[in-house]
Amino acid sequence: MKHVTCNFCGADETAVVNHGPDLLLQKPGDFYLVRCRRCGLIYQNPQLSQAELAAHYPQEYLPYQQDSTVRPSVVTQLSRNHALNRLCDRVERYRPQHGRLLDVGCATGSFLVAMQQRGWQVQGVEPVAHAAAQARQLFGLEVFEGLLEEAAYPNANFDVVTLWDVLEHVADVRATLAEVARILKPGGLLAFSVPNPASLEARLFGANWLGWERPRHLTLIPPDLVPAYLQQVGLSFLGIESFNGRLAVTLLSVEFALKARGVPRQKWQRWLKLAYALPFRLATWPLYRLGERLNLASMMTVFAERPYSP
Repeated sequence: MKHVTCNFCGADETAVVNHGPDLLLQKPGDFYLVRCRRCGLIYQNPQLSQAELAAHYPQEYLPYQQDSTVRPSVVTQLSRNHALNRLCDRVERYRPQHGRLLDVGCATGSFLVAMQQRGWQVQGVEPVAHAAAQARQLFGLEVFEGLLEEAAYPNANFDVVTLWDVLEHVADVRATLAEVARILKPGGLLAFSVPNPASLEARLFGANWLGWERPRHLTLIPPDLVPAYLQQVGLSFLGIESFNGRLAVTLLSVEFALKARGVPRQKWQRWLKLAYALPFRLATWPLYRLGERLNLASMMTVFAERPYSP
């Protein structure tokens, strides 16, 4: 582990936000998230090295299970398809003309396949070897295995770059955004989704909120800091929308809270399974829509563009 300073303003003045173990995978350790006293950026400090983090991205990590050979339930598959379509529709709302799209942190490739089926030319970047291999083997996708900066794409090469639930896993957010700005064409679109540390659920669940996801989440950007972060690397902020995450995020946060309180799994597992069922999803839909309209949902999606040169 290493001591780091604020990635946005460079300050080394922090207050502890929370700390605790790896609640998702139950791996040992005590990991700290701190808030910069100057700008408000939240980040892990001390921070795990890339080698240390590798142990926290095993094959059973949830995002790598989306395209598993195990057939999901009908409701699960419908939910996944709906979430994918929302992402695709939002990108095409901002950029209706098809072109070259790069998905950074593409995992096993679901989003790339969906966009390819809509007529886009797609490529991916994925640092985890087994996920990149699965994307190639299952779908025949062109996926670079490594970090975005290592891929060395040409200048102004892509019409759209996306990072879905990825930027919070990045140690040097500014460097990643600068690389995105370099490889985007003038007028090109950046879309990324990240946890919203100003959300209602972050306040409700405290240290057990899924959005913290210690130790994999290295950086969390408060929504009011987003425009300035983008401006630092020459990107123009277009807006923030909230339309993904919803019930799955809430229920995982509930699960974390129950585990933290030492409640035996057999006492809550059945009830939590019922909450995932379609009737409960439909009943809670209006509440999530309200939170999304107010941009107080657990996940926020940011849209930006590389401006044309004057």
